[in-house]
Amino acid sequence: MAERLFNESRLLFHTLKQWAETLHQGLEVSVAMRGVLELILLEGPASVPDIARARGVSRQHIQQQVDVLQARDFVRREDNPAHKRSSLIALTDKGRALVQNMRADELNALSRLQVGVSDAAVQEAAHVLCAWRSAL
Repeated sequence: MAERLFNESRLLFHTLKQWAETLHQGLEVSVAMRGVLELILLEGPASVPDIARARGVSRQHIQQQVDVLQARDFVRREDNPAHKRSSLIALTDKGRALVQNMRADELNALSRLQVGVSDAAVQEAAHVLCAWRSAL
């Protein structure tokens, strides 16, 4: 049973990535960059290592995303009172507007989908996926 869940999760991940790339084509950010922007929007300014841990990817990968986002004026560096060498990455007004608009477009598109499952089933599925992610 777990194998089927994991296979479906992997397939859904790739499908969501393609869907988001199509939905947001023409914008100046990749799906990975969007993830960084959203994490900062929801959690507040964070260091590159903290973002990498939260996203489950390498620090180098996040650093590359942040460098591009900073060059495009979507994020800025701030002093980190907890660490002299690792600055905090924060959204600029331009970055905040971009990620908020992307999230609104996604929610709008998702609300139009006819999936054929109840809200309770969606809640249960989210609970199951969260439990497995926590266990792993």
